[in-house]
Amino acid sequence: MTTPEQLQLLEADIEQTLFTLIDLALDENYLEMNEHFAQLLAKVQAAQLIDYKLDVLVDPQAFAPETRILLLSLIEAKARPRKRKKLLTHRIILKIWLRKNQRYLKEILPQMF
Repeated sequence: MTTPEQLQLLEADIEQTLFTLIDLALDENYLEMNEHFAQLLAKVQAAQLIDYKLDVLVDPQAFAPETRILLLSLIEAKARPRKRKKLLTHRIILKIWLRKNQRYLKEILPQMF
């Protein structure tokens, strides 16, 4: 069972990873983006919030904002129809996560232009 302190650390890690991924996206460094995102998903799995198939195991509404947005993004990404044999990729999940993240939309995206 994950403790509240561990969930707070995970929330901070999710937020920090979000900013790292945004910086990497600006640099178009997709390989490193995927590596950071895979590491983050491993931490979320270790906290027993998702399983190895990226299925969400908890109620996202019970978590802090960044964790909740990430979990909801995973649910949305898994629910999207995909062409046969096209795997759910980190980039697909990441695009949905960034689109759902209001801080990204309101603070960071306008500063890019």
